[in-house]
Amino acid sequence: MALPAVNQLILNRLVVAVVMTDRISEVHLTVKSLCDSARIPLIQLSKVNLALELRGILMKFQPDTVLVKTFPWKIPAELLTVPKWGFYNFHYAPLPAYKGANPLFWMIKNGDKEGGVTVHRMTENFDEGPIVLKSTFPLQQNTTFGMLTAQLGYKGVELTGQLLMGLQNGSLIEVSQDTTQGNWYKRPEQKDLMIEWKKMNASDIQRLVNACNPWNKGAVARLENGWMIGFTHVSPKKSASENEKSVVPGTIVHINEKEGLCIQCAGNTILTVTIVYTEEGFFPGYLLADLGLKAGMLFV
Repeated sequence: MALPAVNQLILNRLVVAVVMTDRISEVHLTVKSLCDSARIPLIQLSKVNLALELRGILMKFQPDTVLVKTFPWKIPAELLTVPKWGFYNFHYAPLPAYKGANPLFWMIKNGDKEGGVTVHRMTENFDEGPIVLKSTFPLQQNTTFGMLTAQLGYKGVELTGQLLMGLQNGSLIEVSQDTTQGNWYKRPEQKDLMIEWKKMNASDIQRLVNACNPWNKGAVARLENGWMIGFTHVSPKKSASENEKSVVPGTIVHINEKEGLCIQCAGNTILTVTIVYTEEGFFPGYLLADLGLKAGMLFV
């Protein structure tokens, strides 16, 4: 989510240094390439020495402000006022409604109608500083985690420009967050990624699948024999037939090329599974028949 704005800032020569954690990842390699091409220092911090190392960076480069974009560790409170304009966090969800490290998953899973980016001045507590900018947009029914990430990344570019302009001309207005309206969302655990056939209707499952695509290769469906399958794209059928209504949620009611892979869900709803992930790869759901799945088998 941070990459589009980082790229734009570097291209416009507005960056004195980029700071990341000491974790090596695909994102790290991408940022390193951007920094190397512009001859901008890329500095990696360790969590154990965060306060000492970050203070040294601030003293060396003396930035006017620090823009925090998806940095996972808490910034020591005594450092937040060192830059002239302080630290500003880009939170890629509406605040105070969606605080926490991974709100996107929960927004999609919960069926929220609106996404957005919130920019706030950082204080000693996570996601609780006064808001200076925000931008929202509607979330569509088929929005996946990956699609939302891309939308938020480009919204972040827009708000980055507005923030820097506002800091320079003094036009930013701080609005305190209503702490009574705040909700904290933890990182999803394994149990949060599992389809619960007896509790979830077809639309509930579709939202869970979208919330897990692509980072978890979809929501996890477990067959009665213990085999785990990732559902990466699904669509609810309009309604179950009378014959389909009589079966237990989780039962495969069809699995063929014509009708696809159709599974009974809670509330007498039917789910068509269009794309799945297994160790053998990604492919249409109905091709699970070639791996031994049959109508009447049960997901639990």
